[in-house]
Amino acid sequence: MAKVRKILVAIDFGENSKRSLNYAYELFKDCGAEFHVVHVVRDKLPEGSYIPHRSVENMLKDALELATKELQKFIPRKILASDEKVYPTVLKGQPYSVLIDYAQEKKLELLVMGSQGTRGVEKMLLGNVTDKVIRKSPIPVLVYKD
Repeated sequence: MAKVRKILVAIDFGENSKRSLNYAYELFKDCGAEFHVVHVVRDKLPEGSYIPHRSVENMLKDALELATKELQKFIPRKILASDEKVYPTVLKGQPYSVLIDYAQEKKLELLVMGSQGTRGVEKMLLGNVTDKVIRKSPIPVLVYKD
């Protein structure tokens, strides 16, 4: 079996994604792996929503800046200070497709994500990112479940 060395860990800033990041790190830290820790900011509002165009642009810009700062704080110090290569990355778009595109572009070998994310009405409106990634990803997906 080939060694996995290029890993994408999808982050939504929830506790389950923090545990999935720690799990992936512990599993692959001594393999010379590189970790692409990725958060995707949705760039579209749910159907039927209306906000003036300029406001949407400002909201997206603010969301990207905030997510970039939060991602640096979210990644545990032990991972950032380790000898492993860690690439914190914030992208925008439809999360499942952006994660898959990024993984293909960077020639990553494994996508790790938590089994829990969006809930309730948001899940009904937007769908479950993990489910879509599992169904559409051309690379293996490891789903961390508590």
